[in-house]
Amino acid sequence: MKRTQQDEKWTEASKREATADELVVLSYTHDAAVRAAVAGHPNTPAFLLARLAPEFPCEVLGNPALPLLRLAQPQLLSRWPREALLALLGLPDPPEWLRRQARASAHVEVQVALAELPSLSRSEMAALAQHPAWLVRARIAARVDLPAELLRDLTRDTAYGVRLALAYRPDLPPSSAEQLRHDPSRFVRQVLERSGQQRASSHQQT
Repeated sequence: MKRTQQDEKWTEASKREATADELVVLSYTHDAAVRAAVAGHPNTPAFLLARLAPEFPCEVLGNPALPLLRLAQPQLLSRWPREALLALLGLPDPPEWLRRQARASAHVEVQVALAELPSLSRSEMAALAQHPAWLVRARIAARVDLPAELLRDLTRDTAYGVRLALAYRPDLPPSSAEQLRHDPSRFVRQVLERSGQQRASSHQQT
């Protein structure tokens, strides 16, 4: 059977001895299988992994050279583009080291995605609850597994958007609900009232 040009490119990208320069060239092919092979190749340079991560996050995260690259540059992934980090965080159960580097990213969108991960530890939630961007704190405030002490702290948050996220919670403790009934934001008070009516209605139905 005659080998196609794409078959040859895939074979070349899969060779262990392929050089970084060869892999850079192969990364521009139109064949997704070839680009995926480049993303998983141990000789692929870090800058190219960052470019390929949005399309092939599994291959990049599983690249056998990534641990060595991280050892040489401890904050490597924190400097990667927003799209690369978002794709990696979108994988099931991203590892702790990746979450740690995502916290150091300068992109708020990355921090927001991080705050929504179900695998966050209590210490990670506590750190993100202090994030300067209110959008990140609001995502923490909306978490179903939010520890009680963090919920109390966020009830006093200066950003009304964070308090609004709390007002929407169906499990808001009575003490926090009482505090939000006197919130300076009318919008927060209105949402709290509607949420309270819905909670009361659901209790009556059960």
